Amino acid sequence: MLYINQQKSLLQAATLADLAEQLALPKQGVALVLNRQLLPRTLWAQTQLPEETDHHIEIFQLVAGG
Repeated sequence: MLYINQQKSLLQAATLADLAEQLALPKQGVALVLNRQLLPRTLWAQTQLPEETDHHIEIFQLVAGG
């Protein structure tokens, strides 16, 4: 089961990169934390999300302003 920003999600994805694509996340200014570990974008494609395990994902997006 995927939990995204503390909410159960029905989405299914093989990798973090697949999930980011399904969520239409922007190419820059986004950070993903998987099970309390911040993962650089360079690892998203190789970070597997097996269905038999619960995964807690937090999405952080940079916002400019003042």
